[in-house]
Amino acid sequence: MEPDPTCIGRVRHVLGSTVTVRLDPDLAGVAPIWRGQVQPLGQVGSLVVLPQGPVTVLASVVLVGISELVGEQAPSAIVQTGDRWLQIQLLGEVDALGSFQRGVSTYPALDDPVHFSAPGILQQVHPTAAETHVKIGSLSANPEVAVALDAQRLVTRHSVVVGSTGSGKTSAVATILQQFVRAGWTAANVVVIDPHGEYATALGEMASVRSVTSAGEQGLRVPYWALPAEDILTALAGGTSATTLNRFSELVAEQRRTYAEGCSWLQDSSAITADTPVPFDLHQVWYQLDYENNATVTAKTGGQDCVEDTGDPRGLRPAVFKPYAPGSATPMQGPMYGRHGSAPTQIRSRMRDPRYSFFLQPDDTTVDHDPFTDVLDEWLGGSQPVSVLDFSGVPSDAADLAIGVVLQLLFELSVRSSASVGVGRHRPVLAVMEEAHRFLGEGTTVRVARESVNRIAREGRKYGIGVMLVSQRPSELPDTSLSQAGTIIALRLTNAGDQARVRSGLPDTLAGLADVLPSLRTGEALVTGESVSLPSRVLIDMPFPVPTATDPDLGGWRGEALPNDLTTALAQWRAIETNDGEAP
Repeated sequence: MEPDPTCIGRVRHVLGSTVTVRLDPDLAGVAPIWRGQVQPLGQVGSLVVLPQGPVTVLASVVLVGISELVGEQAPSAIVQTGDRWLQIQLLGEVDALGSFQRGVSTYPALDDPVHFSAPGILQQVHPTAAETHVKIGSLSANPEVAVALDAQRLVTRHSVVVGSTGSGKTSAVATILQQFVRAGWTAANVVVIDPHGEYATALGEMASVRSVTSAGEQGLRVPYWALPAEDILTALAGGTSATTLNRFSELVAEQRRTYAEGCSWLQDSSAITADTPVPFDLHQVWYQLDYENNATVTAKTGGQDCVEDTGDPRGLRPAVFKPYAPGSATPMQGPMYGRHGSAPTQIRSRMRDPRYSFFLQPDDTTVDHDPFTDVLDEWLGGSQPVSVLDFSGVPSDAADLAIGVVLQLLFELSVRSSASVGVGRHRPVLAVMEEAHRFLGEGTTVRVARESVNRIAREGRKYGIGVMLVSQRPSELPDTSLSQAGTIIALRLTNAGDQARVRSGLPDTLAGLADVLPSLRTGEALVTGESVSLPSRVLIDMPFPVPTATDPDLGGWRGEALPNDLTTALAQWRAIETNDGEAP
């Protein structure tokens, strides 16, 4: 009988799901040629099969060696010489009907044959792109075998995409989003948090793109009044005293009720508190806080305010008072004089800062309908399946707060939507968060984004909202979010701490696969988790068009050396128009 040309060796040790295979001495190298194709047996992460009667067991290569070079290997206590071997991890099995399932019901016996995996068996394991799956690339070892992810599990059970700078993270995410839309998911609710403005070019006409530095229909608005009073004060003035916070909350509650009484879409203002997300006049709140902080009076009790100029709340012009006199002379300091410190000045400064203009829109002038519905529709992209929210050019503390507000409110909407209308269980939401470590790390001063992501990670699956965290530093991501990630897409990682963090998220039987992370090619990823049939090394398809995260071209260094034109850049920085009429 002629030997099976696909047989590569025999089982020598079995320890649970770890199996040691002695390669056939007659096997030329560890990359035999079969039917004109090289079979990469020596590549960590490649698959082999072990026939067990009607069942075919699949295993992944985790270690390759020659006995006398590596020394003793568990479970063997004897160092053999001259043997080439593989160490493999059992992953799952294909039954007689061609159905694949994870886990193993039949373990191999000693001297059982081991075969390399032909494309036919791999295509049974990896489902093709269909109504339930979205294609992202192909197996690195077998490019003709496509890899598609289970879309529902990818969205609702959370995921992380990690990789060092230049490994292809942004391109991988762009590919996934493009494939969603091109595969017919045209009614998706994907919200991309983009702190660097990288995704607009990649997603093109399939996305709604709004930026904090744009005006009009392309502008991004995150209204201050959607936040609780304490968060508004934190965003505008930083840390303040309890006295200032209490007074600020009182003024906010009063102004919220005043708005409710004057608008046509709210009927009962009695239940409104300082934290109810309805518009209010922030100018009046600032004016009253500043007025109290600087007021001088003719007498401590029952005296008159010594006002020289009443100021203008809408114009952010504070009231001016006669300076107080020393001792007991008049005018005297008012009862709240100086109690709020620099908070009113800081609030006014932020309200005048053009970088915070996105935070002040829409204001309280819309009274004929709920302006919140307009803002939420903008966040969700309207009729577009993808919405890109561009936060580039925003101070980090303001971006942290704004991103946290967006995620928090999307979660609250999902919780309150029914299974037949709204977002969430009716139309699930996927929030893609680029540069996640920047906003979710332990050192962040404003923790709204971190708390919102952790809440979505813990409870989002029940309400139809998932999160995809994209980061070059997985070691800085919160434990709660990372532990809840059902799918891990890990591109090249060179930092030992980051590798260890990814390794900790893998099952014990697959932790060895993390050893390939520093040697992955650009655009190649280790994909594991609930949305993929088997942990696999995948060469992710290139997106078209590509995002602006690609490396800059050095062509500008050649040719005639001219002075750099920085006019437009300075205008963008200052958020003002140039003399040429160019909008920033």
